[in-house]
Amino acid sequence: MSTFIANDVSSPARLIASFLVCMLGSITPLNAAHAEIKWAGSLALTSDYIQQGLSQTRGKPAIQGGLRAQIDQRWTLGAWASSIDRYDWQSARTEIDVYAARAWRLSPEWITSLTATHYFYPNDGSYVNYDYDEVTASLGYRSTVFATVAWSPNYADTSYRGYAHDRSTLSYELSANQPLLAGWSGNVGIGYRDLSDLFDEHYWYGHAGVMHSTERFTVHLTYTYVDRTARELFGHDRAAITWLGTVIWRFGHLH
Repeated sequence: MSTFIANDVSSPARLIASFLVCMLGSITPLNAAHAEIKWAGSLALTSDYIQQGLSQTRGKPAIQGGLRAQIDQRWTLGAWASSIDRYDWQSARTEIDVYAARAWRLSPEWITSLTATHYFYPNDGSYVNYDYDEVTASLGYRSTVFATVAWSPNYADTSYRGYAHDRSTLSYELSANQPLLAGWSGNVGIGYRDLSDLFDEHYWYGHAGVMHSTERFTVHLTYTYVDRTARELFGHDRAAITWLGTVIWRFGHLH
């Protein structure tokens, strides 16, 4: 498991590290007061791991799992991992995300959150370092409509235009989830990703699908879309318009 920030990161990334340290420090009084920590986790199998419109497995299945600690109604700490296969030359076959989140309930209908995440790719023997950090702000309405902004100060990626590292990225997403009948719901989302600091480009992506949920299991069937700019930058293996299916099993404290 990595530390939150690598030793040779830029100063914006150190700000993210400071943010995480502040989060962890503010939790200490809660532990001292013997607050009840609620643990929960999940295991999943997906036919394709897609993140911000791009496949992290080049169309192949992925095994995923996570564990989180709900400190109270405001604070959450967690880790999540997935198998990956992004490039022929990349030896890393696992992605590990470590995160801390703070939530604020603005009203009975509105909630906002701020999350700091470190993305870590162990055993990556390539000549480049793909580890990066991200801060995400989200605003939700009635747990059905969500607006999200994500910023990374030190992202790295490879495209047909070459390799870029320690560059900033921004992404914006708007998504909605509508309950239907008997555990079924429909979901739709659209996103815009600004890679102008990496490749002087940006692209649109989106998804639409249905899912069925019980207390412990969820099954997703999703159609994903990404625009021509992304396909020209990353190729059809990583930027595919495709269907994917996911099965998730949840354990621990769910409420």
